Amino acid sequence: MIDEPGTGLPVRAFSHVCIGVTDIERSFDFYKRLFGMDVVFDVELEGDSLSTVSGKQDAKGRMIGGLIGGVVVELIDLGDGATAKPGGTHRIGYTNISFSVTDLDEAYRRVGELGFSAAQEPVEIAGVRMFFVNDPDGTPIEIVEFPNGAQDSAELWRGPRQSWT
Repeated sequence: MIDEPGTGLPVRAFSHVCIGVTDIERSFDFYKRLFGMDVVFDVELEGDSLSTVSGKQDAKGRMIGGLIGGVVVELIDLGDGATAKPGGTHRIGYTNISFSVTDLDEAYRRVGELGFSAAQEPVEIAGVRMFFVNDPDGTPIEIVEFPNGAQDSAELWRGPRQSWT
């Protein structure tokens, strides 16, 4: 039986797809040349919050996010030692999908209310707050709140979509 609409998390928008890569320059070249990836951001990553999300101490890496067909695709490289790990939070290839919400604390509370467990408490990386919840097969789903009213990674870096003309 399917539940009534509106009984789950109040998802604001589909945010992005994240793909773990072993060589970010090679992968970026592929997505840029084959799909015309329009770069929205290119950032170096490090710190305690990244270590919490990656499951790797002293994690450092780089993330390039861009638009492909109007959808944000994030390429993430956590450097040496980032390999596919069953049940791990950083995987090579498709790593997670992300949904944005307007109130991350409320979403975190609601996950527990609905009988599910978050994979960790909310963390903040570069002003973006997030946590993960795993689906029944262990696939991580990111729940994210962007600052300044942005609904996805593209709006975070470029501003509201109507201003992109």
